[in-house]
Amino acid sequence: SCTDTWDEHYQTGVMGEGTLWESIKNNQQLSNFARVIEATGYHKSLSSSQVFTVFAPTNDAFTDADANDIINKYQSDLAKGLKGDKNTAIKEFVMNHIALYNYSIANESPDTTIRMMNGKYLGLTSNTFSGKQFTSTNTITGNGILFTLAEKADYIYNIFEYVKDDPDLDS
Repeated sequence: SCTDTWDEHYQTGVMGEGTLWESIKNNQQLSNFARVIEATGYHKSLSSSQVFTVFAPTNDAFTDADANDIINKYQSDLAKGLKGDKNTAIKEFVMNHIALYNYSIANESPDTTIRMMNGKYLGLTSNTFSGKQFTSTNTITGNGILFTLAEKADYIYNIFEYVKDDPDLDS
């Protein structure tokens, strides 16, 4: 029979303090990212008990003007009745930087792809996310893991999205 106790068997993971939203909001290097997350309402999700992995660009790579552009696009699409993943700002920026579940890395981690909330698959290596260098990794919170990036992750259009968004094409 097994000699370990039930609790010892299931306490192999370490959970951090606070939520992802608290970690983002309290990090001055992520203030522009935090403004977008709050403006789009995703701070509620990142404060919940659901588990996420967030790849947040720092202020060096994601400026105040960049944040304002995304917030304005979000509000413009919202005024047109576009909500959730129909809203360009949410689909192409917010959901492109958040994945469901915990993803962590180590020096010996194999290269992999992870599914983001917008359905896109982006590469994760021990040094990069979607080809962008990490500035910090594996910040563990009570509801997930936070990474910071030297640049924002690019949204990669599929053929349908590219054709639909090309202003030079019509019916």
